[in-house]
Amino acid sequence: MVDISTYEIIVAKLNASNVTDDEMLPNLLKQTDQRINEISADSAYDTR
Repeated sequence: MVDISTYEIIVAKLNASNVTDDEMLPNLLKQTDQRINEISADSAYDTR
């Protein structure tokens, strides 16, 4: 995750090839204390 105003990397995680991006998002959000106002991602995150 990157802060769009400073381009600072806030959270990063390397995952195995069998773990999807949408599975990782909740864990990434839990790892930051910063308030998240908006998330931009590709359509892979919109799976249910």
